[in-house]
Amino acid sequence: MDCGDEYSHNSFDLHCLLNSFPGDLEFKQIFSDIDEKIEQNATSIEHCIKEIQYEVNKQCPDVQLRTTTDCLEWLDDYNYNPPKSPSIPHGDLIKFLKTLQDLLKSELNQEEMILDLLWDLSCQSSISFPSLLSGASFHFLSRTSLHSVEDYSSMDVRSIWDNIRLHLRRFLVNKLQSHNEISNSQPKIWLKNQCIQQLLFLYPESEVIIKYQNIQNKLLAKLLQNYFPSYSRESNLDIMVHGFQSTMLKLYSMIKEDFNILHEILAPASTVKFIKETYLDTVTEEMAKFLENFCELQFQESAVRVIKTSKSSSRHRGAVHALG
Repeated sequence: MDCGDEYSHNSFDLHCLLNSFPGDLEFKQIFSDIDEKIEQNATSIEHCIKEIQYEVNKQCPDVQLRTTTDCLEWLDDYNYNPPKSPSIPHGDLIKFLKTLQDLLKSELNQEEMILDLLWDLSCQSSISFPSLLSGASFHFLSRTSLHSVEDYSSMDVRSIWDNIRLHLRRFLVNKLQSHNEISNSQPKIWLKNQCIQQLLFLYPESEVIIKYQNIQNKLLAKLLQNYFPSYSRESNLDIMVHGFQSTMLKLYSMIKEDFNILHEILAPASTVKFIKETYLDTVTEEMAKFLENFCELQFQESAVRVIKTSKSSSRHRGAVHALG
């Protein structure tokens, strides 16, 4: 194609692109729809606040919310002062945790039952289970003397609890890894979402995400190993492009699955960060390595051919001089 044809083709593409943009009337309609949605949302929020105001005034006679500001301040104060967890005698707590610990050691396949029990206790009885490794403990009444130098009761509770949740973590991580073998995307998303929710009940979000990231990194490494050709002298760009295309299709399905798993659990920024670090950064790094090795091999091949050609020319010139 000559320059004139190429310019004409590019101009046509640009013209089509410009024509695809909305006109003034379309923009006015778009802004009108946005304004309408904002008004609907404002009305809905106002209605919700009035319902909260009515219910609070009805259920709590000592609290009278007269204005929207009163209602918002009351909600803000309520969120910062949640109901306290009930206190549990130390002896009862130790006995309960040791029973769970013994059950996990002596009986097989009790993990799901124990997870459900702990979840019910947390949700229905407002008993808080610590997810932090340090500085966290159950709310209980210690029987240790006030005059003792150190109180080891909380350490005993934390030690047993850490042992229980470590056992449950191994169980859940194994489940997460096995769910990767499921071919149907929808059940896989639901099951993995459930596993991550249970892990978040036991451990802080940062630890759970790192663990899940490690699982997915191993899966991605296996994918790249299967789809990308090994570095060899027979490697060529066609093979590389074919491997890249196959990888992108599978990569897209993996990213889509993890987005559907995590977007209901994590904040949007955390979900995007997870996908970027787990998939996009890894694939970019692997592609860079592959291209670097590929180019190095090609340069070596070119250098060898140049040297062979140079030697052949030298021999040819030598033969010509000898004949002369």
